[in-house]
Amino acid sequence: MKSIILSTALIIISFMHISYSQPASKIFCASYNDATCLVYSANLDGTGIDQIVMPLRPKCIAIDWSSSPHKMYVGLVPTSGNGKIIRCDVDGSNQEDVLTEQIGINDIELDLINRKIYWLQNTYSDDRIFYADMDGLNSNVTQIYATTVAARDLWGLAIDVTNQRLWITERGGTCYSSYIRRMNCSGTDVTILKNPVCNPHDIEYFNNKIFWGDADGLECANTDASGMTTLDSTARINGLAIDGTNNKIYWIDYYQNNVKRVNHDGTGIVEILSGLGSFTHLDTDYKPDILDADFTTELPLEFNLFQNYPNPFNPTTTIQFDIPNAGFVTLKVYNLLGQEVAMLVNEGKKIGRYEVEFDGSKLPSGIYFYRLVAGDYVSTRKFILIK
Repeated sequence: MKSIILSTALIIISFMHISYSQPASKIFCASYNDATCLVYSANLDGTGIDQIVMPLRPKCIAIDWSSSPHKMYVGLVPTSGNGKIIRCDVDGSNQEDVLTEQIGINDIELDLINRKIYWLQNTYSDDRIFYADMDGLNSNVTQIYATTVAARDLWGLAIDVTNQRLWITERGGTCYSSYIRRMNCSGTDVTILKNPVCNPHDIEYFNNKIFWGDADGLECANTDASGMTTLDSTARINGLAIDGTNNKIYWIDYYQNNVKRVNHDGTGIVEILSGLGSFTHLDTDYKPDILDADFTTELPLEFNLFQNYPNPFNPTTTIQFDIPNAGFVTLKVYNLLGQEVAMLVNEGKKIGRYEVEFDGSKLPSGIYFYRLVAGDYVSTRKFILIK
């Protein structure tokens, strides 16, 4: 059998800077109500409200804007019994389970480079942080942090994907038993950044800053909690979301049970949603700085198998293909009789563009075909080996 030289795949989303041609356009809010079980979507100014029906009471939400179509991950927490995390299109269609038999799901964050989902378990006595694969059912579930202190609950979670860091708010019965902590995404190097902190709620990361809500309002600081600034002392924050393209911050006010918006410098506070139920968490549909990296091109929005180059070739050629949704991929080479002569790719792939080098030095000259299969997508192209 001929030898095959596989180059390391160049994954677009790993090392580039996001194009801002895809600004945020929607917010999504989880309404924590057993009677209705709704997620609301709206334009960034609060207009165009739509209702999305969930199978259980929604508690937290995160948007995967890198997939095509965009996907929504929702933590569902019923009044009794176990909950789960589901994935669906942002209009609520195509709902499917991602994580089942979960308890007290309190916040969700997505690592769109490594296709990982992180979530908090909140039970007030046995609180934990887990991660798992975003794209498989109960796949590779790993616990990275736990606290079993009575009346201590994990409330907010933020992620810096590029530097693989997490921030959490850990709330106790007093200011002195409450913390803001930072750790690696593996759960190592846990550091206390702020203690005491009074009644901390959600926390978010953006542009080398962390934002959180506590008893003093909407706070902003450096990633080590230094240089803290209060952006709005009247804010009583439950859920928090950052719109990086429009320089806005959205939050759920647990006193007034509405959604407010403010500029990143604390100016221009407006109410955009109210009277829709008991909100808990929200997210926007595009967060460029969630990757905090430099992108020179956009993420692939559709599958594509490109023509190899050079073609004809002797004896090596390069094949590129785009993967807009993570999943299992095969790339095989066939002769004119339809016989498989090479397996180039046979594994799960994350979103991105990939490049494979094919060596035909041990094959006779002739016409061959290479075929890409990724889920329902199948594409075949012809190439010519000339010696």
